[in-house]
Amino acid sequence: MRGLSIPNKIIFFVNSILLLLLILSYLSPYINPNIIWFFSFLGLIFPFLYVLNIFFLIYWLLCFKRQIWANIIILLIGLNHLNNYIGVQPKDSENLDTIKIMSYNVRLFNEYNWIKNVNCDTILSFLEKENNDILCIQEFYTKNEIPSIGFKYSHVGKQKKKEQWHMAIYSNFPQINKSTVSIDGKEMNNTCIYSDVVINNDTIRVYNIHLASNWFDNDDYSFIKNPKKERIKTGLLNITKKLKKSAQIRAREAIIIREHINRSPHPVIICGDFNDTPLSFTYSKIKNELIDSFTFSGFGIGNSYVNIPFLRIDYILHENSFKSYNYKKINKIYSDHYAISTEIKI
Repeated sequence: MRGLSIPNKIIFFVNSILLLLLILSYLSPYINPNIIWFFSFLGLIFPFLYVLNIFFLIYWLLCFKRQIWANIIILLIGLNHLNNYIGVQPKDSENLDTIKIMSYNVRLFNEYNWIKNVNCDTILSFLEKENNDILCIQEFYTKNEIPSIGFKYSHVGKQKKKEQWHMAIYSNFPQINKSTVSIDGKEMNNTCIYSDVVINNDTIRVYNIHLASNWFDNDDYSFIKNPKKERIKTGLLNITKKLKKSAQIRAREAIIIREHINRSPHPVIICGDFNDTPLSFTYSKIKNELIDSFTFSGFGIGNSYVNIPFLRIDYILHENSFKSYNYKKINKIYSDHYAISTEIKI
């Protein structure tokens, strides 16, 4: 710090703290939140830490100071993680024989009118027009008969009450085996269901996953968007408690689901709302050696949650032997999530 003015010393101190937090965020995928939960929080805010340190890099560059090198090195170490947030290699299917898969958290088909002028029929009409071959829905809900949405086959994870029907897998192909992944001995039909789908002469196991939410309410989102001085302590404490609890639950769910995937007799495709970012233990555990269709064929910012910028928590993963094309985020706000789709060559 020799040769730095007092303002630059303060700036360097702040920069050093943010660089340390950025380095620690790189460890998030490897550390179970049930052991040390703080790393999961750093993984969550990775995009913001990375952008902030880019600003410091630019500052030191303009000042011609050697402090720039710490920023360059640490940012380069994390450069590969940016591919999970910003797609840079779009791939067209080029008329290959592919199947189109969509994953969508429909938020109970807007049953409680969170979004004005959007109802169940609006969303069902949108889904039918998308001409999907396989559709995985999270937070599924219906008061009446199960809608066909133009598909021949369906698997709705039924619980005792209709209002608890929160997962569904639709397909144009026969589903020969349909079941639920047991979480801690419970048949959690709102966490993970799967169907063995026969496509031509191949059988593919399709998982539909919806992991534990952060349970943020309107006050929490209001605080995130506009933190007020008088609510800083209570707001941060409330959000921190929810983040810790949900991260730990998701980690347990992810471990159980990964063990189930490992026992699958068929190649797998995984769709779902993980409620966690690509730089998380949850994502890393479920993905393992699978391919993330966004990183393989996506383009642009991959955020999938409407209310928070850069937050990517919805995924379509598949076997290495498959190829994915035309990953899309559909920018229609019918839910608090965006629908995502891709075309896969089996």
